[in-house]
Amino acid sequence: MTNMPATTNSGVVLLGHSQSGNLTFSGWFFQGILTDCRGRGLLYLALDSVVTSSRRWLIVVVWIASWLSDHHSLYAHDYLHGTLADELLADQFGLVREWIIQVPFESTTYRLEHVVVADGIVIAQSGDGGVHAVRTSTTHAAGESHDESHATHSHRPGTLLWSHRIGKPGGPVEAAGVGTTLVAVARDIDLYGLERSTGETRWHDRFQHIPVAGAMPSGNWVYAPLDAGGVIRLPVDPHRHLTVRSAAQTPAQAENNKKKSAKAPQKKVADKQAEESLAPIAMNSGGHIDLAPVALADGILWCTTDGLLVAIEPSLNGWERSELMLRHAPAGPPLVRGTSIYATTARGDGGELKRIDLLKTGGNGLELQWQAALAGPPDPSIFLSGDTLVISLGERGIAAYSAQHGGFMWQTTVAGKILAVSSNRVWCIDRTGRLSGLDLVDGSRRARISLGGLSLPVVNTTSDSLLLASADGLLVSLAPRRAPPAVKTPPASPAKQK
Repeated sequence: MTNMPATTNSGVVLLGHSQSGNLTFSGWFFQGILTDCRGRGLLYLALDSVVTSSRRWLIVVVWIASWLSDHHSLYAHDYLHGTLADELLADQFGLVREWIIQVPFESTTYRLEHVVVADGIVIAQSGDGGVHAVRTSTTHAAGESHDESHATHSHRPGTLLWSHRIGKPGGPVEAAGVGTTLVAVARDIDLYGLERSTGETRWHDRFQHIPVAGAMPSGNWVYAPLDAGGVIRLPVDPHRHLTVRSAAQTPAQAENNKKKSAKAPQKKVADKQAEESLAPIAMNSGGHIDLAPVALADGILWCTTDGLLVAIEPSLNGWERSELMLRHAPAGPPLVRGTSIYATTARGDGGELKRIDLLKTGGNGLELQWQAALAGPPDPSIFLSGDTLVISLGERGIAAYSAQHGGFMWQTTVAGKILAVSSNRVWCIDRTGRLSGLDLVDGSRRARISLGGLSLPVVNTTSDSLLLASADGLLVSLAPRRAPPAVKTPPASPAKQK
């Protein structure tokens, strides 16, 4: 009598039949080793020879599988134990583990190089040329599929949406720029446009000069600064039309028209609509750029190394260009929130924090609202939570200022690299390499935890989630624990009057 395939608890699949009460096997296959946290992949064991002493071999196989399974579990536990990736420990510090995922790449040779946090998605880039997208929200981005049959899995936060390899392993790679439908990745002299929803290559361009910083999609265009100076502009989707009707003019035309004081009526502007080519356009950057541009509504914002802030915006009259001199070199990319721009500059042992407002979206200029002196040279990133701006001042500690008027709020001697800021905590890696949590109200230290192997810094200025990562591709997302919504009790009905 032939027996059905049997599966053991260790994942061993046995195929065979019974003869005179003794088991014999024509072949067997074992695949039960889970992927370990260091991404070394699946280990496959295959034995094809006929086993004469089946019972003895069965005991050996089961014992090995059990030992490897226990070893993997202990290793994973040790890897996460004592860090905020442990759900019980995270709960003690007011955090909830949203998701945990292993990014698939060859981590024995390469390492995770960039982790970019954007709205609804995280882009992880590995040294082997891999670009990996992880969903972080349940909402659909533009262009994503709404297939309900996959909603349970593919729309769950922490799901790996796609992995795509570009170029050859090694070589310089810039952090990805994430738009609503496109992910732009600059690698060597190449620029790739990947579909945000699928990771498929929408287009690939090669330049004579190396991009000096990451490219950024904004609106219908992608902007990339080049090492020879200037910013090149490319269409997000070059295949939609050869030309496109638009009320906007090219940036070069906008600069010439800006000199004209008379404004034509809106009807005449509509009559003079120009066919704007989708061919790449070289834009005047106003100086050398070594920071990635920042999306500004449907326009773009960048800052030159000598402190010239440039905003390009579409308007009814065409493309409008606004400039403002910050006087000193930027410490990092500006932070944009609505029509407000926050920027830091470095000068010797100190620096300045500035707020610049768009007078009106549509290209009516930039205006300095306030500026505050900093007690030390600022780190590149600026964080905003409510009305509080938080900046790291290197060895001088961490300081907070009012976003509304620039007033000083507090400064702590705890020095470190800020990772994220929530409504009540500032999370940073301190000088000892441990994760510290500071009170957002007064800067006092409230927590200090080991990072273990999750020591790769991931800066998140987009949301209030804290992301931890290892160089071999383990990603953990933690969110502040939120109080459940209050249940409103309906008022008791008044007694009926007799």
